[in-house]
Amino acid sequence: MALFSSQVVHSAPFYDQLEAVQLDDAHFDAMGRVEAVGDIDRKVVCLRPMRKGLPEISAESLGEQVRVHLYGHGGSGWTLLWGSVDKAVTLFEEKAREHEFNDQVPITVIGAGCMGKAVALSLYHAGYRSIRIIAEQDSRIASLNSTGYLAMVSLATENETEKKEAEQLAIETLKGYQRVDSGTHPIINEGVHLIDVYSGLGKEGEEGPLETYTGIEPFAEAGLLPKPEKGVVEFSTGVSYPMQKFRTYFMDTAVIMAAFDRELRTRNIPVIHKTVDSLDDIKTNVVFNCSGLGAGKLNHDDRVYPNMGLLLDLAHQPLNKLDYIIYTRYQPPGAPKRSSPVDKADIYFMPRGGGLLGATFIDHNDGSDTALNEALFTRILRENRQFFGYPINPH
Repeated sequence: MALFSSQVVHSAPFYDQLEAVQLDDAHFDAMGRVEAVGDIDRKVVCLRPMRKGLPEISAESLGEQVRVHLYGHGGSGWTLLWGSVDKAVTLFEEKAREHEFNDQVPITVIGAGCMGKAVALSLYHAGYRSIRIIAEQDSRIASLNSTGYLAMVSLATENETEKKEAEQLAIETLKGYQRVDSGTHPIINEGVHLIDVYSGLGKEGEEGPLETYTGIEPFAEAGLLPKPEKGVVEFSTGVSYPMQKFRTYFMDTAVIMAAFDRELRTRNIPVIHKTVDSLDDIKTNVVFNCSGLGAGKLNHDDRVYPNMGLLLDLAHQPLNKLDYIIYTRYQPPGAPKRSSPVDKADIYFMPRGGGLLGATFIDHNDGSDTALNEALFTRILRENRQFFGYPINPH
């Protein structure tokens, strides 16, 4: 059994024995690139719709039309979902009273990600009956690639006030997921459950998993989720590490999006595949701008930019034994020390889909640098193989 940091240093109220992610059949080709065969199902490049500062949640009147903006959540769209949607709908209803709109007022929602679909269903629940969604497409979108990890990460807040505002949206979202989990949410009641999250305890300069900001801390400090415990994790491969264990909600994004789609069909809310080049092209009385990266262009907002993420979707995993999350910085044994920011994870496993490894956080990157992408895919696989206790260079 290998242990990269002393057990003596850390108290161990838990000793968790976990199945390791299966990476025996994960390979590099002759050029050192990850091959999408065996345990690797596919390599995914995804772009998060970041916005410098807070996400844009606002409402404005332009003559007889009301425009509501709901975008710029970065990689925290699912973490801020219900709080953001409730705020946007509240702002709209204030404008609706000013304009004396009735429940048949025509509403167009632009964007078919989690924000767009959740806001359409929330409007229906509030009594509005003339709703449509317009989106370029809704099958290969960021909301489906998202890992579904309820945590305050991948935002671009610039000061403590903005951070607190984002945390309040996240707290309201947590309450929403608690209702989903308990079966009492008015829109959906599946795809969400509590899960263990493991992160490192090591200090800078040590090898193995290092102390990491997980994004769960604000919820734990507010007493809404359990405070972390310190202990030891041993994987089925024999490697063992001192780690912290948090609890948070895991959202199976594919399950939830499928549930949204069923609810939309039941309520006869159409999703129209069409490109919107300008908000001026939409003539309905109400427009919700929820189109992710495209929302910045539609609203002439230069604070919106892409943050690239890379994921390795897995295959052949014993998911019934992998109901946990790893989110930790990691210093591979014998590798040069790196000076990455403390809030960026190097080992990132989620049980979403068939299981996945990732994710990178590369600001102002549109994913077009294929050489960089391949280098990062290689690093993801190599370091996850080391972390979970496999040989470094299988061929």
